[in-house]
Amino acid sequence: MDPAAQPASYVRIRGRVVRVTTEGAAEHSEALAQKYLGGPYPWFGGRDQVRVLYVIQPERISSPRG
Repeated sequence: MDPAAQPASYVRIRGRVVRVTTEGAAEHSEALAQKYLGGPYPWFGGRDQVRVLYVIQPERISSPRG
């Protein structure tokens, strides 16, 4: 089945945070906004907000479809 045909489906990923950084986090937010919103990130709280990236090492992956 095409995952795009089921927009309410999900995958659960559990893991451990292996790295925390602010480096590249704002750019990552901008890239995600371009992809999913089709434009720049709205920065609701102002551009002086600090963005943080959490890199997670997956330990368990599951979904309702098995």
